[in-house]
Amino acid sequence: MEIQVIEREGMRVLTTSQVSESFGIESKILLRNFQRNNQRFVEGEHYFALNGEALKEFKASRQSDATLKFASSLYLWSEQGAWMLAKSINNDKAWQAYELLVNNYYKVTSQLKSPEELIAIQNNKIVELEEKLEKTEKRVLAIESRVREQITLNSGEQIRLQKAVGERVYALEKDAGKRAALFGGIYRSIKVKFSVKSYRDVKQDDLQLAIKFVEKWNG
Repeated sequence: MEIQVIEREGMRVLTTSQVSESFGIESKILLRNFQRNNQRFVEGEHYFALNGEALKEFKASRQSDATLKFASSLYLWSEQGAWMLAKSINNDKAWQAYELLVNNYYKVTSQLKSPEELIAIQNNKIVELEEKLEKTEKRVLAIESRVREQITLNSGEQIRLQKAVGERVYALEKDAGKRAALFGGIYRSIKVKFSVKSYRDVKQDDLQLAIKFVEKWNG
């Protein structure tokens, strides 16, 4: 039984279409049996469900497989998962097909690889994990950056900006009676400069820019 090898998390797996073809039944019947007994199946042990980005990556790795073109989700079945499916069908053909799959596909201990091959496989897996980790870190950093861009000044940062405003007003005007107009002018300028309704709505990332703006403000 010649089947292109697919591996997921260190184990050999088969697509639903491969299992159904081996068992001699339609994929929809196989999936119907799975849905009826899905409480008995454990994801990550009996099957892997691929959706979204994981499905896109899998399709990209198997561009020659026309059965995947329009799939919006996909199941990959481990040896135990195939056994569970055969049990749910429970006919001689399914059990015969399962035995062939085990002997010719899932069981690979008789085809031991050399230490060099095993090291190369392990290194490839490490590279794949590192690439996935790097992508995840970039997504996390992008999310954190977007979140930071939306966070406004906390109470301590508001006080720092107020202090900068006060120092600038006192530096510009010695007459106490005229300072109120300057205070209002600076705060209006801050709202215009940073497109906010109040100086309290200035973003945390813009605090230093706001302080420098106040220090150079001339009315």
